[in-house]
Amino acid sequence: MKRRSFRRWAATLSAAVFLTLSLAGGVSAHGQDHGLHADLIAARAATARFHDVGQAVRAGYGQPPAPAPLHECISSFDGTGAMGFHFINGNLLDTDVDATKPEALVYAPDAHGDRHLVALEYVVFQAPWIKEHGSAMPTLFGQMFMATGEPNRFEIPAFFSLHVWLWQDNPAGLFEPFNPSVSCTPGHGRAEIRGAGLAIDAGLARFDCAIPRTAGRGSVRAA
Repeated sequence: MKRRSFRRWAATLSAAVFLTLSLAGGVSAHGQDHGLHADLIAARAATARFHDVGQAVRAGYGQPPAPAPLHECISSFDGTGAMGFHFINGNLLDTDVDATKPEALVYAPDAHGDRHLVALEYVVFQAPWIKEHGSAMPTLFGQMFMATGEPNRFEIPAFFSLHVWLWQDNPAGLFEPFNPSVSCTPGHGRAEIRGAGLAIDAGLARFDCAIPRTAGRGSVRAA
């Protein structure tokens, strides 16, 4: 137990050092301004405690319960990688975009079934955003959000989203939605799952606010 805890601590420390160096280098290499660098550092500082899933749950994040599609580990349809498991904070699903308050945390499980924080996802639903902001697209870190219409694979209303791979390197790019080094298939990539599935603790499947689903399907809500 102590050996596993030490390995987890060492991995977290190594990731933090790597990201500090890579973000600083990336900002300099691409001529990006100090504001972008500061926002990325602020996002990392605000979410570092969520490497502990228990901390995330206490802060209001949790998985939608099965059989909601977002309960599952999310992979790309074309085999270009995966995202992982999404822990969503329903209290943050509004029209505010804040680098320090991601609406979702993305975890990749390892071969032992332990979850590791790998990315942040910022989400706003299109209807309320457009009502408040018109045709202006949401942006963060100098990046425009990606638009996902409905119907969609997640069975939720149309939304705008932006992934930021702050806690695991993404060869496809820091802001790409899928990571080729993450997999939902056992034995492939860092997101290796032990056995045919990953048992979800009932306490982790609960969160305070419902996630709207498409018309006629009700809401995704904890039991």
